[in-house]
Amino acid sequence: MTPERFSIVTRDEVWSLDRRAALESRLLHGTAHQRGNAIDARDDCDDELREACEAESDRVREALTHLPEGRARVVVSARRSGEAISLSATISITLVDLSIVTVAPHLASDYEMLVEVSSVRPEATADARTLPVVWRHGAAAVLLHEAAGHAAEHGHAPLNWPEWLTTVDESDDGSADLLAGEPPRAFRRQSFSDVPLRRMTNVVAGNRFGEVALPPRRIEILLVAGGRYEPLTELVTLSISAADLVDGDRSVRLRPFSITRSRSEVAASLRGAVGGVRRYPGVICSREGQELFVGSYAPDVLTEFR
Repeated sequence: MTPERFSIVTRDEVWSLDRRAALESRLLHGTAHQRGNAIDARDDCDDELREACEAESDRVREALTHLPEGRARVVVSARRSGEAISLSATISITLVDLSIVTVAPHLASDYEMLVEVSSVRPEATADARTLPVVWRHGAAAVLLHEAAGHAAEHGHAPLNWPEWLTTVDESDDGSADLLAGEPPRAFRRQSFSDVPLRRMTNVVAGNRFGEVALPPRRIEILLVAGGRYEPLTELVTLSISAADLVDGDRSVRLRPFSITRSRSEVAASLRGAVGGVRRYPGVICSREGQELFVGSYAPDVLTEFR
């Protein structure tokens, strides 16, 4: 159930890390009251939330001073749902032509990973339809976010997923088995003027059985630029911003490419997993105009698209 009263204060800023300067800064606030099927929304400002939001914004700005270059967008929100108050801060970092989305506790390590990935320039092309694909750094959670998570949000019938695979959405409201078609437990909204919807919070994929052997020649996906699920056709599209073509001990960086498959083809492509569950930097998920951060966790997963 959604609370009858919801308040939010959000600080949205864009920073040039090279210049140590804020390029944009906006403060947004408002309150929504739900009465039956009606929602009354006003741009009132909750002073307690504003104080918490500004204090967290100061902490994030301090953390940004340690990053030497690039561009950052910071969205800090303080929310009151019923009697509960929560605070969140998401940070989008762009370096060269690559981007990640992270949160303050992982800012330094995720930035280091982005620097490492962006230091290698693309040199080649490869066809993901003819080569095995390994989803590294927890990126398989993004694939399953689209193929299983959005399908569950839309109430689509579950597929015959591999027995070794688990994929759940975890939130303060409980856990939902996305592979079984269970919708997320949490009602989430971007702002006070949005309708709360059942939306994913943290997608966590796992491996019940033993590890799979990786083929010597393969594509390894490092970063995903974005994903899309088309509910009418059930097509999944992933835009890959960084990937390597691996052949034994040699590897070469690939130019950006896209993978488009039906969600049933995604389910049939899954061959197994290797290693423990890893945290992907994160996903900004857009649905019905509402952009929300979704945590992403998965082992390295092997797929073969035929």
